[in-house]
Amino acid sequence: MTGEHIGSQHILSALIVLPLLAMSLAWTVRSAQQAFLLGVIAAIAELGISIWLFMVFRTDTPELQFIERIPVTPFLSFHLGVDGISILFVELTALLTLLVILYGEIVDESPAGIYVASVFAFQAVMMGLFLSIDLLEFWMASALELIPASFILQRWGFGQGKSMALRRYLVDMLGGLGLMLVAILIVGWHHAEASGTWSFALSNLLDTPLSRSQQSLSFILFFYALSIRMALFPFHAWLPVVAQHGPLTTICVFLVGLKVGIYALLRFVLPLFPEAAHQWKSFVVGLAIVGIFYGALLALMQINLRRLLAFSAVSQTGMLVIGVFCLNREGLQGSLLLGINFGVAASALLFVTGVLYRSTHTTMLPRLGGMFDSLPLLGLTFLLAALSTMAMPGTPGFDAAHLMLEGAIETHNWGVAVAMASGSVASAAFLLWAFQRTFLASRRDAALRPEKIRLSIPEAVLVGALCSVQLGVGFYTEPWLEIVDASLVKLAKKINARTK
Repeated sequence: MTGEHIGSQHILSALIVLPLLAMSLAWTVRSAQQAFLLGVIAAIAELGISIWLFMVFRTDTPELQFIERIPVTPFLSFHLGVDGISILFVELTALLTLLVILYGEIVDESPAGIYVASVFAFQAVMMGLFLSIDLLEFWMASALELIPASFILQRWGFGQGKSMALRRYLVDMLGGLGLMLVAILIVGWHHAEASGTWSFALSNLLDTPLSRSQQSLSFILFFYALSIRMALFPFHAWLPVVAQHGPLTTICVFLVGLKVGIYALLRFVLPLFPEAAHQWKSFVVGLAIVGIFYGALLALMQINLRRLLAFSAVSQTGMLVIGVFCLNREGLQGSLLLGINFGVAASALLFVTGVLYRSTHTTMLPRLGGMFDSLPLLGLTFLLAALSTMAMPGTPGFDAAHLMLEGAIETHNWGVAVAMASGSVASAAFLLWAFQRTFLASRRDAALRPEKIRLSIPEAVLVGALCSVQLGVGFYTEPWLEIVDASLVKLAKKINARTK
């Protein structure tokens, strides 16, 4: 995993520096119009850079590309790189940032300058997470994520419950970060003993593999920490509270739409702890299966659309974790693509819920109903996102789910594959039920009469982008598989070679 130095441009640094510059400028802007204009321009520029990176990205090699390394201390470097595992997460981060800025303009978030600055702070951290190939640098970016997340939650949260949500979020995340740091120090200490120098660069750590017992301990600590970040059952308690009392987009879009936990499993955990991954895979898959049905059952019991979407994310996380722990090419491909699909679909559901709240001032399902006549395009977007989540043909989830089923049958057994398929059916149940209650059912609250609104330009761009991405990727999956295939094939071989 030493990687070749493909490309010498500082394009990866630009993906982090640009949002930091935009954050600094937006913080000083007082006019809402100027702040959102600056935000849109900077977000489009960031998306343009990420698209250029995507266009020049080489799919014929599994190695890291555009590697940048700037020593900071004797044991820490500003170390960036991109490959098939991270490239799609980079694109999704850039796209969702633009959509979050547009959403802020739609609902007139204020103060606009601070809102835009907070979004770009979050984006800079996310780019750092997905581009980092140094374990300690990844941990530092994860810790920095708490700053914009906490600020956004406190500033734009809803009601008195936002303080409780902030405390729960910080307690859970800080606990996970503590466990992750212990695991990282174990890995770094072992490398220092073996080589005589401290380093947390992934390429160096892979050259000094851990013993079976060290792998097992580090795996448990790392997986526990990432399970909190992924909201995997039973470490998910923070997510429903944040979804209910936090901003309808912003923090929820970044935390739920960008599957950082799944990415970290693929980038760090599986390469560093392959024997432990095989040792613990049955336990992890069992936990994930319970999470699929627990999340689906709790989603069906909700009367608040926000909490329903939170528990749907818990159910989806279970499916993704099963795909990762198939530990073969098909399972890894399926989990990565389905993670991107779930990210887009969950973001679409959150954006629709946010605009719906703007029109009705409620997300309580008993008060909603009959919204399709007033908000038809939002209803169609919600329906498309729900169908994408349940892996209907023509959506990105269709091919990804089938790859995961193939991987599960090969590695585990038919029971696990049936559980995953049943989870997809459960997703259909609670999301279509939510769509029916929100948009088609007779309205119980006669006083709730939202006027039929005409979409503004930002709303049209928002809806159009979300639908286009889901349909475009869904009907033309092959190029996306080609992008991730080389890196995941190499990862699957490395995992299984180290355990023979």
